[in-house]
Amino acid sequence: MSKIEIEDEAGANRPAISADDNDAVAEIGQGHVDVVDEAAEEAAREQLRREREARAQALTLEIVGDLPYAEVKPPENVLFVCKLNPVTEDEDLDLIFSRFGKIISCEVIRDKRTKDSLQYAFIEFENQKDCEQAYFKMQGVLIDDHRIHVDFSQSVSRLSDTWRSATNSKRAKQEGGFGGIAHLEKKRQYRAADPKPDTRKSDGIHGEADTKILSETVLQGGTQEVEVVAPGTSIIEDAMHRLLDEHVMTAMDVGSIEGLLDKLNLTSHEDGVPAEAPSEEDLKNLREKYIKADQDQVFAFYDDLSTADKAILYERLASINPIHINEITERALNPPEPSGIKGETKLEPLPESALASILDSKPEDINSWYESGLDLVVEGKVAVVLMAGGQGTRLGSSAPKGCFNIGLPSEKSLFQIQAERIWKIQQLAEKKSGKKNIVVPWYVMTSGPTRKPTEQFFEEHKYFGLGKDDVTIFEQGILPCISNDGKILLESKSKVAVAPDGNGGIYQALLTSNVRTDMRKRGIQHIHAYCVDNCLVKVADPVFIGFAASKEVDIATKVVRKRNAKEPVGLILCKNGKPDVVEYSEIDSATAEAKDSKQPDLLKYRAANIVNHYYSFKFLESIEEWVHKLPHHVARKKIPYIDTETGETVKPDKPNGIKLEQFVFDVFPMLSLDKFASMEVKREDEFSPLKNAKGTGEDDPDSSKKDILDQGKRWIQSAGATVTSEGGPLSDGVEVSPLVSYGGEGLDFLKGKDIKAPAVIEKEE
Repeated sequence: MSKIEIEDEAGANRPAISADDNDAVAEIGQGHVDVVDEAAEEAAREQLRREREARAQALTLEIVGDLPYAEVKPPENVLFVCKLNPVTEDEDLDLIFSRFGKIISCEVIRDKRTKDSLQYAFIEFENQKDCEQAYFKMQGVLIDDHRIHVDFSQSVSRLSDTWRSATNSKRAKQEGGFGGIAHLEKKRQYRAADPKPDTRKSDGIHGEADTKILSETVLQGGTQEVEVVAPGTSIIEDAMHRLLDEHVMTAMDVGSIEGLLDKLNLTSHEDGVPAEAPSEEDLKNLREKYIKADQDQVFAFYDDLSTADKAILYERLASINPIHINEITERALNPPEPSGIKGETKLEPLPESALASILDSKPEDINSWYESGLDLVVEGKVAVVLMAGGQGTRLGSSAPKGCFNIGLPSEKSLFQIQAERIWKIQQLAEKKSGKKNIVVPWYVMTSGPTRKPTEQFFEEHKYFGLGKDDVTIFEQGILPCISNDGKILLESKSKVAVAPDGNGGIYQALLTSNVRTDMRKRGIQHIHAYCVDNCLVKVADPVFIGFAASKEVDIATKVVRKRNAKEPVGLILCKNGKPDVVEYSEIDSATAEAKDSKQPDLLKYRAANIVNHYYSFKFLESIEEWVHKLPHHVARKKIPYIDTETGETVKPDKPNGIKLEQFVFDVFPMLSLDKFASMEVKREDEFSPLKNAKGTGEDDPDSSKKDILDQGKRWIQSAGATVTSEGGPLSDGVEVSPLVSYGGEGLDFLKGKDIKAPAVIEKEE
C-alpha cells in the first residue's frame, strides 16, 4: 500500500490520534489503495481489475446484509431460480432438476404471512458439477408456462450458521482476506463461457454492464448514501432476501426495495426496456371498455402495482377486446343449432369420389401421385406448416414437445427427425431434376410459452442442416381464461390468465403473421400441415401432395383405419352434407359398430382423424373471408387464479373455469364436398402420436420409439437384409436415419447384410 503525506496548512489545528485509532483505520480494507505498475502485463492488469470488481460486489453484499462480512465465500452448489409460476411447487422443481444430480434441498420461497409463492427458489445440489450442468441446461426453460431464469446463488443469508462456519474461510481457518472474491470472479467466468448471449432482456439489464444507483439505506439506526453496484440479477436476489429475513428488515424497508428495483428498471418487459405506466387518459379509456363489458375486476390490484407491473398489465389488457371475449364465450357455452332440420344430424361416409387409400390403391396410382408431387417440390411450389405450440408437460418435460427425445439410439428430437425428412425430400427432388438448392420452406407455429425456447433450440442445432432463411418460426394467438361465471381470470395481480387458442388458431396466426406473404413471394401453391407429436409423419409427402393436387381440392386430410368400434378417436365423414370431424362422444354405439355394406369386415365409419392436412394456397388466401365465422370450444380446466376479493392465490382441486380454443378442422364444413378429399394411410407407417408419459403403455415415448424401430426393421428386411437381436421388443428394431431414406427407398446397399439390433443406419456403407 502506498503512503501519501500532505503538509498541513499554516495554522491548522491537527487533532491527536491514538495508536488504537490508527490500527482501526488500517483494518478497513475498503480504503486500501492498490498500485498498478503501468508496465505490467495486460493480463495482470485485467486480473487486478476483476479482483477489484469482485471485491466491490462482496462489499456490497456485506453492506446490505446478505453477507456477515465480505470475506464469506458463497456456495458453489446452490442455484437461484426466479420468474417461477406462482403454482410451481417444491416437488415440481425437485422432479425437473433432479435429472442433473442429487438434490439436498429445494425450496420455493413464500411470503411469511400469506404463504404465497414469491416466484423464486433455491436448489442445493450435492456437488458443484451437477449445479453447473443445471445452470447451463435450464436457462430460459419453460416450467408451468413461465420461462425461468437461473443463476448461481450469490447470497448466503438463507443458509444455516453451520454451513457458514464450515465454508467461511475466516471462521474455519481464522484467516483474513477476501474469501469470497475468487468465487465471484469464477461465476463471471462461467457466464463468459456460456455460448448463449446474455442479453438479460427479461430483467431490463443488458449484458454485463453494471448499473450504479444511489440507494438510501438504513444501517444501525442511521441513514447513509451507499453506492450499490448491481451486476445482472444478483441485486434482485439480494432485494428479495432482505424482504424475507427478519433480521434485515430493520435495515431496509419494503418501500426502499421497491424504489431500488424501479431505479434499476428490473422489469419483465419483453423488450427489455424500462416499462412506463400508461397515461391517465389511456388508462381511463381502457377501464371504461372493461366496465362496459362487466369485466373491470381485472383492475382490482392495479393501483397498488409497481410502475413496471402496471405497464405489463395494461399492455395485456389493451390487447384484449372484452366485449368480443364475452360474445365468443357465450357462443361457446351455448352453441347455435346446426343448419338443417332442428335436432337432426345426418352422418354418412365421404363419397368415393373424395376418397383414396394407400392400402387398396393400385401401385401405379400411388407412383403417379408420388412423381407428380415430387415435381411440385422441384418447382418450388410446396411448403410445410408445423403446429408445435404444445409443451411436453404430460411427458415430464417443460420444454416444447418438439424438443423431446423419445429414446432412439440416435437420441434425435422430434424436431430433428422432421427437419431431416424435409432435407431428404429436397435431396430426392434435386436428384430427380438435376437442379440444385431446391427448398421446401418450413413454417413452425409455436405458442407464447414455446416460441423462444423453440427459436433457441433451432439456433443451437443450426436448424438441423436446413437454411435459416427457409425456416420461419411464428406464434399462434392466446385467449384469456374465463371463470365458470364468465369473468376473466387473473394469474397474478399483474397478469391475466391466458392460454393458447388451440390448433385452430393456425388460421388467425397465418392471417396476422408474415407467413402468407413469404409463401406468396416464393410461389407456394401447396401446403402440408401437421402436428409435432407424430414421430412417423411423412413431412411434405409427395404422394399426399400429388393426390390432393390431382383432385384440385382446397383441403385434403390423411386418415388411418379405426382399430375397433370403441377406439376413442374423431372421425372424418360427411355431416349434414358437409365434410366434418365428429368426435367419438358424439356417436352412439350403433353408429360406431355399423359395418361397411361393400366390405362387411370393415367398419362403416372408420376414417380416424390424425391432424395431417393439405391446403391449397388459394384457399389460405381467403382466410379473411371466413376466419371470424369459426366457432370456439370449451375446455373445462382447473385454472389457478388470484381471488380479486382477498388477493390470495387459489389452486382449485376441481375445474373452476374454461379455456377457449378452436380446432383446425372447424373450417371443414365451410367447403363443398367437391373441394375436400381424404387419403387413408397405413397406421404403422404414418401415425404414432406422443401423448402420455413414459410407462403408460400407449402413445408414450416407448411406443413412439418402438414404431420407428419397427418401421426401420421392415425397410431393411424389404431391402434384402436380415436383422438379429437378443433383446426385448424395444431393442430388436433398427433406426434408419431420414438422411438415408425418406420412405424405405435407397437401402439396396444393405442387401445380404446381417444387422444386429438395436442399430442405427446413418449413412450408406
